[in-house]
Amino acid sequence: MMEEKVVAVIEPQSAQGEEELQSQVTDIELRAGRLVVADDSQYEEAGEFGVLLKQKIAEVTEFFSPMKKAAHEAHKQICDREKLMLEPLKKAEKIVKKTMGDYAMRKEQERIAAEEAARKLAQEEADRKLQAAISAEEEGDEIAAEMAMLDAEIADRAARSVVIEDESPKAKGVSYQKDWQIVAISPGNVPVEVNGVVIRPVDEAAVLKLIRASKGTIKIPGVAYEEIAKMSFRR
Repeated sequence: MMEEKVVAVIEPQSAQGEEELQSQVTDIELRAGRLVVADDSQYEEAGEFGVLLKQKIAEVTEFFSPMKKAAHEAHKQICDREKLMLEPLKKAEKIVKKTMGDYAMRKEQERIAAEEAARKLAQEEADRKLQAAISAEEEGDEIAAEMAMLDAEIADRAARSVVIEDESPKAKGVSYQKDWQIVAISPGNVPVEVNGVVIRPVDEAAVLKLIRASKGTIKIPGVAYEEIAKMSFRR
């Protein structure tokens, strides 16, 4: 495939005109350095020179104006072509991020569910041991009651400390973090202020800031939100 290049083209007459103009500008700069105003006549001459300067500034601006306009149009066309090519890639990136994010969230939800199930089983075991201790004590078997109570305490501690290790999916060049997105807002139910932050009229950016600060635990009347996986790719 032939590589396409965009180059700036300067017509020969424009280049020649620029050289002549540059020569005039240099001469004017040198004249300004030699300027002396010691009497009224020299003051008047300096004023004429100042007018010449203003005219030359306008001439330089006018000289470069068509080139600037052409460069601007070329830049705009290039940006439009770039945007046209980037749009499908950005759409594809969004789709991939959502697909991967949904999977990562499912894995996290499964981990939380498994953790809760393990905690529930441990708590049920603690309750059984506690009931066995109560029954043994009622029957007068103090040793059995003491042993059962000890088992109940161990099971209770286990229930409160159940943690299933996070096994988030891994992929080279990919990272993600938990984030939240607003699903729906009922403006009429949203309070004026939450935790010292004024959010009325409803300021979604401020609402999201509150949600993120609370790690998704805050309850805001009139606002429904959900946890998502925020994906990012590295080159």
